[in-house]
Amino acid sequence: MTLLFIDSFDHYATADITKKWTSNSGTTSISASGGRRGGGAASLDPGASLSKAVPAASAFVVGAAFNFAGYGASSNGILMRLYDAGAAQCELRMNPDGTLSVTRNGAAVTGGTSASPLPLNVYNYIEWKITIADSIAANSCKVRVNGVDWITVATGQDLKATANASANQVNIGAPVSGGGFSLDDLYICNQSGSANNDFLGDVRIDAVYPTSDGANTGMTPSTGTTHYSLVDDATPNTTDYVESSIAGQKDTYGMGDITHTPVSIFGTQINIAALKDDAGARSIKAVTRSGGTDYSGSSQALGTGQLYYSEIRETDPATSAAWTKTNLNAAEFGAECV
Repeated sequence: MTLLFIDSFDHYATADITKKWTSNSGTTSISASGGRRGGGAASLDPGASLSKAVPAASAFVVGAAFNFAGYGASSNGILMRLYDAGAAQCELRMNPDGTLSVTRNGAAVTGGTSASPLPLNVYNYIEWKITIADSIAANSCKVRVNGVDWITVATGQDLKATANASANQVNIGAPVSGGGFSLDDLYICNQSGSANNDFLGDVRIDAVYPTSDGANTGMTPSTGTTHYSLVDDATPNTTDYVESSIAGQKDTYGMGDITHTPVSIFGTQINIAALKDDAGARSIKAVTRSGGTDYSGSSQALGTGQLYYSEIRETDPATSAAWTKTNLNAAEFGAECV
């Protein structure tokens, strides 16, 4: 799998940030209407950050829409940073003059700084393609802004600061001293697969919610007989829900349609807010129902605190091809007790 994580920032509140992200620091919040299309966005005050643990890899592409209120007065303006077991490898920085720089744990590299500053108070889509190595190949570290190359680090530069040519954590941070921003439509890829292994471009990420009961209604509603209305909340809660203690029981739901027609659909991410309510092992699987067949994902162990358990599907499992608008709108998504 190449597409690792996406976030529209539409489907959870400030109190739920660490249900989806591994950790946060400083003042981070969710604005329900601060996004690019009137939906949600994350807001990071100066010096704040969000971190996501990912499978270790040597090459990544990270993209997101940033809206900066100011450039910040410090050279420590880290926007994106890759960590290897907590040790910094390399980062994309915003400088006090608004230009961008790629550095290796703070050390400058040849070809690593943009010629132009970013505009303020408007969303710009920034993408960083990076390979961690002692001597990088041509075009293996680039930064694009709104689809245009702004930085191409020179061939042979060293972008490996630790003993390992890999990272397992992606950090998104706001420059200190005045460099806060809003954040929307974020994706993280590695470069291991045959698709989604390069710049995806300026993408939009839409959150859709259950709108009907689907073909599977095996779980037990906390109230009433309708299932989907207990799990269609715009932010997660534990006041109404579906539950099961029987392995193999599952619910799937008809979802709201996407109304625009995308050029490409790079993938779907099923986000299940779930927990276990007793001792003993219990797991959950995300379920995709397409073409009349159920496709269960990997088993994920539950804890007693509610978290988001996510599953990426880069292709339609019924066709093994990229999702189409028609097939996506016809699909059902849900969860299975394990």
